[in-house]
Amino acid sequence: MSEFLEDPVFYWLVWAIFTVAGAIIGWSLRANFPEKDVRRALDRSEHDRSVLARLYTHIKHQHDLREADFKRATLELDNLRDRLAMLEQERIAHAHAEQLSAARVEQAESNAARFAERFRTIEMQANALRVRNTQLATDLGRLQQELAAWKTLYRDFQAMQQKLFAFEQTASALEAERNQLRQQLEAARADIEQLQAAQPGKRNRSNKGGPARSAPGPDNPDDLKNIKGISFATEQQLHGLGIFTYTQISQWDDDAIIGAAKKLGISPGKIYQDDWVGQARQLVGEERV
Repeated sequence: MSEFLEDPVFYWLVWAIFTVAGAIIGWSLRANFPEKDVRRALDRSEHDRSVLARLYTHIKHQHDLREADFKRATLELDNLRDRLAMLEQERIAHAHAEQLSAARVEQAESNAARFAERFRTIEMQANALRVRNTQLATDLGRLQQELAAWKTLYRDFQAMQQKLFAFEQTASALEAERNQLRQQLEAARADIEQLQAAQPGKRNRSNKGGPARSAPGPDNPDDLKNIKGISFATEQQLHGLGIFTYTQISQWDDDAIIGAAKKLGISPGKIYQDDWVGQARQLVGEERV
């Protein structure tokens, strides 16, 4: 009831009803009152009618405004309800997204902690690798120096191998020549022994009936030119090597022959071929006789 009383439309409507009722009552009382009073009442009623008409127009306008406001409020209320429903849906979606975000944040924090631990481990490994890299760089420099030294040694070794190969070839040729000369020497020795056996009474004519020679030496050397193949120049070279007597030459072995040939600048084959050792032994034997 209080809501109807607070409503201005209802209030003015009730006021209009009472006004009309008063006008009817006034008309009914007209016959019982004087005309002057009736006229005053009529003027008052006319005034009240005009006021009532204006009031009605005002009430109608207010009612139309209230109706428009009510429709607008209803529309806004519907919009607000739709907006509220949308906001509720958004709130639910945001709540769900917040839950997902919270789970993602928790997972991200866990991943961040794991990655931080892994980063520290990788950092430690990187530092260890840096130290190892420094050590390896030092070792690499040392190994490069050693490699350069080994390359130099290898080049020297290759050169030595080439020289050794050349020496081996020369030695092989000399060994073959030496074996051949040995065979020739053996044959020559056999021939000399046969000749010595065939002529046992042969003596050196220079010693027959002559005075005894003094012991040969640097001051009184033997005449090495009596050996076939030894010239005056070769004799001088032998003197320079300390060879002055037949006895020294008669004691030569194969190594001494090869060494003397190298120093004299001749082939050992020439010494074997001319049989210097055999001739020296024969001359020594003749001197002793």
